[in-house]
Amino acid sequence: MFLRTSAALLVTAFFLVGLEAKGVQMQKDIQCCMQYSGGKVRAKDVVRFEVQTEGPDCSIQAIILYTKRAVKCADPRDRKVKRLLMKLTQRQRTKAQRSTWPQPQGYLPLITEAK
Repeated sequence: MFLRTSAALLVTAFFLVGLEAKGVQMQKDIQCCMQYSGGKVRAKDVVRFEVQTEGPDCSIQAIILYTKRAVKCADPRDRKVKRLLMKLTQRQRTKAQRSTWPQPQGYLPLITEAK
C-alpha cells in the first residue's frame, strides 16, 4: 500500500514539474500561465481552451490551450493565436448547431387552431 501511494505521489509531482517547466504553474486551486509556451498548436489537437485574465493570482493575460498531450500558454495578442481561436469558436458553434433539434423545413403539416 505504501509503495502504491508513494508511486502515485511521484507521478503527480513529475506531472506538476512538467507543467511548470512549460510556463503553467499550479497555485492552490488555480492554474496560471506565468509565461507563454513556444511551438505550434494545431486546432485539431486542442481539446478545450480557457481565457486567463490578468489579476492578483495570474500575472499575464493568456489563452490556456488544453491539447491531447500537454497544456500550452498562448499570447492572446498574437495573430496566429487569434486565428486559432476563431477556428476553435467556429468548431464550438458547429457542434452546438449539430446537437440541437432540426427545425421543420415545410415537410410537416401546419397545425392551426380550430375556430
